[in-house]
Amino acid sequence: MLLQALRLENFRNIEFAEFEPHPRFNVFSGANGQGKTNLLESIYLLSAVKSFRPQTNQSLIRHDQDEAVLQGRVDRGGMQRIVKVSIGKTGKKVFLNNSPVRNLSDFFGTLNVIVFGPEDIQILKGSPSERRRFIDRAIFNARPGFAIETQSYEDLLKQRNAVLKSESVDAALLDIYNEQLIQYGSDIIERRIGFLDQFRPVLNATFQSIFDTSFEADLTYDFRWMDNAPKAGELTRIDIETLLEQALKSSYPEERARGFTVVGPHRDDLKATLNDFEVKTYASQGQHRAFVLAMKIAQIRYLEEQYGFAPILLLDDVSSELDRERNRYLFEFLHDRDDGQVFITTTHRDYILLSDEIVNYSIENGVVRTSN
Repeated sequence: MLLQALRLENFRNIEFAEFEPHPRFNVFSGANGQGKTNLLESIYLLSAVKSFRPQTNQSLIRHDQDEAVLQGRVDRGGMQRIVKVSIGKTGKKVFLNNSPVRNLSDFFGTLNVIVFGPEDIQILKGSPSERRRFIDRAIFNARPGFAIETQSYEDLLKQRNAVLKSESVDAALLDIYNEQLIQYGSDIIERRIGFLDQFRPVLNATFQSIFDTSFEADLTYDFRWMDNAPKAGELTRIDIETLLEQALKSSYPEERARGFTVVGPHRDDLKATLNDFEVKTYASQGQHRAFVLAMKIAQIRYLEEQYGFAPILLLDDVSSELDRERNRYLFEFLHDRDDGQVFITTTHRDYILLSDEIVNYSIENGVVRTSN
C-alpha cells in the first residue's frame, strides 16, 4: 500500500502543498508549531475521515477560508484510487475516484494508516479511553467496517442518555434502547476480545525482542462495569449478551440518578502486564516505554501477518520521547522491513536513524519544501 501523491488546500496552517512521497521513508523537519503534525493528520483523515486528535470541522480549515480539500492517490495491490475529503464548516464530503461516497463502509480500507505520537507514550498511564482508542483503531485497520459499528453504538448512547436525563422516563423506549445496546455493545466487545486473542502472542514476542526474554508481556480485556468479571477469552457471544442484560437491569437506579449509561464497552479498559504485574503500577519507565513501543510494532506485524499488506505508518515526533536504545530498535525494525511507507516528523533530524531510501522535507509556517 502506497500513498503516491498528496495534495492539500487550506488545511489548518497549510495554504497549499503538493508532492509525491517516497515509497519508503519521508522525514519532515521543522520547529514546533510549523505544521508537521498537520501534514500527518491530513493523511490520517484520508484514511479514517476523522482526526487522531480533538478537532472541529472549523479548526481543520485555514483561517478566513470556507473549505479545506485533501486529496491522495493511493496504490493498493497495483490498483490506483483517488481519495478526497472536502471539509466545510458544517461537515465533510468524501469522494472515491471523483465520485461521492454515500456509504463510508465502501470507502474505509482504501488507505490503512497507523499513527504513533508522543501522547501514545503515556497510553498505559492515561485514562481508559486512550487504551480503548488504541484497540478500536487497531481493529479498524484490520476490519474497516468496525468504524460503522462503533459509530452506531456512540449514536445509541447519546439517545439512551437523553432518555435517562429526562424528567419522566419512557419505559418502552428505554427497553428498545436496552435491546440495541446489548446487540451493539456485544458486537464491539466480541470484536475487541477476538482481536486480543490474535494480537497477544505477537505483542509478547515483540516485547521480548525489544526488552528482555525473561518477561511475559500480556494485554487483557478489563470489564469495568461489573465486579468479579470472568476472563474475557472464555466468554461466548451469548455470555456477553447475558452479562450486559443483567448489568443494565441492576444499574438502572444508578443510571437514572446520574443521567447517563454506566454499562457497556464505552466503560471498558485494557490491562497491560509483565509477568502478571500491572505495567501501570509496577513497571519501570524503560519497561513502560518498551511496552508501548511493542504495542505499536506488534500492530504493524499483526496486520502484515494476518492480511498480507503493510499499513502506512505515521510517526509524529516519537523519537524525542523514546530513549536512545528504544529509538534505535524502532528504526532498525523499520529499515529491516521489506516494504512499508513511513511518514516521520521531527524537530531534530539527528533523531532519525535512516540514511537510505529516504526523502527529507522541511516545514516552515505551513510551507513544505524538499530539503535533500
